[in-house]
Amino acid sequence: MDFSSSEDQNLSYHDLLNMLNQIPEPMAIMKVNSGDRLEIVEANDLLEKLTGYSVAELKTMALDSLLTENSLQSLSLCIQQVRLARYTDTEVTQIHKDGTKKPSRLTLSYVKSSNKPPYMIALIKDITYQREIEALLAMTDKQLESLFDYNPDLIFKLDQDGKFTNVNPIHEQILSYKQDELLGTHFIDRVYEEDVPLVLAHYEHVLRKESVRLDMRVLNKQDEIVYLDLTAFPVISHNEVVGMICIARDCTEEKRTRRKLRESEQMYRSLFENNIDSVITFDIDGNFLKMNEAAEKLLGYTFEEVKGSIFLRHIIPEQQEKIFQYFQKALEGESIQYETVMYNRAEEERYIHVTLIPMKIDGEIIGVHSIGKDLTEQYSLQESLKHMIFQDYLTGLSNPHKFHYDLNALIESDQPYFFSLFFLDLDRFKLVNDSFGHSYGDALLQKVAYRLKSIIPNSGTVYRYGGDEFIIILRDTTIKKTKSLAEQIIKELSEPYVIDQLEIVLTPSIGISVYPLDGIDEETLIRKADNAMYNVKRIARGNYQFHHESLKQKTLGNIRMDSSLRKGIQQDEFSLMYQPQIDATTNKIVGAEALLRWHSRDLGPVSPNVFIPLAEETGLIIPIGEWVLKQACNQILSWKEEGIVLPIAINLSIRQFYYHNFIPSVEKIIQKTDINPSLLHMEITESMAIDQEFATKVLQQLKNIGVKIAIDDFGTGYSSLSHLKKFPFDYLKIDQSFISDLDHDKEGQDMISIITMLAKKFNMRTIAEGVETEKHVDLLKKYECDIMQGFFYSRPLPPSEFTQWKKNWEIQTHL
Repeated sequence: MDFSSSEDQNLSYHDLLNMLNQIPEPMAIMKVNSGDRLEIVEANDLLEKLTGYSVAELKTMALDSLLTENSLQSLSLCIQQVRLARYTDTEVTQIHKDGTKKPSRLTLSYVKSSNKPPYMIALIKDITYQREIEALLAMTDKQLESLFDYNPDLIFKLDQDGKFTNVNPIHEQILSYKQDELLGTHFIDRVYEEDVPLVLAHYEHVLRKESVRLDMRVLNKQDEIVYLDLTAFPVISHNEVVGMICIARDCTEEKRTRRKLRESEQMYRSLFENNIDSVITFDIDGNFLKMNEAAEKLLGYTFEEVKGSIFLRHIIPEQQEKIFQYFQKALEGESIQYETVMYNRAEEERYIHVTLIPMKIDGEIIGVHSIGKDLTEQYSLQESLKHMIFQDYLTGLSNPHKFHYDLNALIESDQPYFFSLFFLDLDRFKLVNDSFGHSYGDALLQKVAYRLKSIIPNSGTVYRYGGDEFIIILRDTTIKKTKSLAEQIIKELSEPYVIDQLEIVLTPSIGISVYPLDGIDEETLIRKADNAMYNVKRIARGNYQFHHESLKQKTLGNIRMDSSLRKGIQQDEFSLMYQPQIDATTNKIVGAEALLRWHSRDLGPVSPNVFIPLAEETGLIIPIGEWVLKQACNQILSWKEEGIVLPIAINLSIRQFYYHNFIPSVEKIIQKTDINPSLLHMEITESMAIDQEFATKVLQQLKNIGVKIAIDDFGTGYSSLSHLKKFPFDYLKIDQSFISDLDHDKEGQDMISIITMLAKKFNMRTIAEGVETEKHVDLLKKYECDIMQGFFYSRPLPPSEFTQWKKNWEIQTHL
């Protein structure tokens, strides 16, 4: 077909050109040459505008010269297909005369002539705008996806029937349900039974196109109650409610934050526009990008008034730096929750709870979502009630509410410092209350409160915790200051009280925990101080004690071990090992310490450091201690029959020492085994002597029986020279903590020298335990220690191995 000579045709060439230019798409007519190259023979004005080439220039070009190299393969495939289908299209990249590139849709049609070469018609459509729209939609979807998946609050979608259609991943962490366990099930099945009527009532409001907020309870997979602060709003399509979206904050762990939601465009719009909380989106510089109507109401500004401005100017000045740091953490990928104060347009302070959620697209954070709850009314009410609820009506002291508030503030402060927590209980207060009436008891509590207020320094606060219990927080203190205050409290509160001419004497028992040594959270510090106080009341009223690990409450593991421990007593799973004690001067074996071992059938070998504290706590130490006493006496008797006369030392527990039947039990066993009582040595710790009157009585009874007594671990407990003077000790055992670094610890050597000097002053012999090296031996001999015990000589041995070791030792040392 020759378009330039068309006189023989019905239409003139001019008519054809006019028709070509009337086509509303850029168009070219091309001749197919022998190499399948499409040579442009005619083009319309729109193609001229699209490419930047004139029609005359286009008629000298082939179609492939208007396309990028990457598009040529698509063009070649298109040419092959059009011969078969006579019509096809593909996507290509078109090159403008100025070098710019545009995505385009190429449509080819095939025109075959019987006596001329074939022609093809090309339509080229610019699809740049379409691609931009698609990219924008993709970005929106990713924002929704980020908002959904990274939100720390529960987000779920319900259909009209109240069944789950989508839930976010945090459900598995908070409720322990996987997504497929919830989808298709009815939400009311998860609601705590008592809350079902309330929840259904609010559900009906949402179906009437209302947003609601309520506190409710649900059950997790373990049937445990989880408290939720839930906001629900309708999903509306074509003016009909087709479902609802719910957001629930886990109130059982207040520090949970909301994270981003990821749902459809309709979910995002519903969340943003219908949310009764303020929702604001910031760019990475903290400028306003978008906000909902609730945010406009909170700020008092329309979005247009704040668009592009930085949010920090609305925060009170003293918090701006801290809030900026929170924002930076969100930009690093963290979800952050905090409370702050901001100014609205009227310069009024508004208290808000804020959740910051990073907005991610393809792993890159491009902004931050902020969800704000207005707490102003709650805060105002809280402030007005604070004085009323923080004071004890009887004593005028701060009450438990104020105590917990202050303690939490101390722990959560930006720069927490060392402080002590005193738990104080009045001994025998109940007797006064029951004997003289509550009026006397109340008057007594008021006088105790007055004395405490006069004693406590400015860095301390006294609280009445309930009944006759008081708590003291001593801030910015030291162990030395804490001890000094405890001693002063005991002294002052133990002085007589006069009420209506009646003189009453009470003593306080005090338990102390220390931050951060004993714990860094409120519950741990309170529990440890409370345990220490009850331990004091049990063994030595009218005194004080710092927390010790032996006061730990039972854990689940302890309960299991408790059961095994009871079976161990019945099944004879205990044994005694004996560690020799060597005279430092003669190298003779002068005794042995009996050490208890437990090989449980259920648990295997169990360390004494584990089961002895548990036995103390459960009271099983009483039968175990009696078994140890019997075994030691039987061993003394057995060795005597073999010609070995050797004292055996056993360790007494504090509970055994204070047991009412202890002395009769000792007398009975010694009589039954008929041993020389001087061969039985009993070791007590310094802490057992806190109640001096009781300890003196028990120790003297043991002396009257003929038993030798050693004070164990000297220097590590409640050391007092008065103990050495008042109590009838025969031996003073130096704790191994002084021995372990003795060869390079000058202060330790000085301590050993002082201890041995004190022992000689009070006519006692010294025993050093934990001797492990020859250097230890030489230094202890230098400081005139009498007896040594430790792995340098021998590990603890069963009886049969002990007698063989004794024979070998005597041969080795030529004794």
